[in-house]
Amino acid sequence: MELGRFRGRIILAALLAVAGGAVAFFVSRRPQPPAPAAEPPRLGYSRNGSAPSADLSAAH
Repeated sequence: MELGRFRGRIILAALLAVAGGAVAFFVSRRPQPPAPAAEPPRLGYSRNGSAPSADLSAAH
């Protein structure tokens, strides 16, 4: 008789431990931040529509 009660308590403790671990896992999860946005186009003088380069100042 005593072994059956002991086994029931062990099973109950194991179930509570699994449930507590699942709750802790889901509470500790944080949402992932969104992906970074694409880099906006650079503003400035351009002869062909591309971003300005360093050699433009030497052309003057």
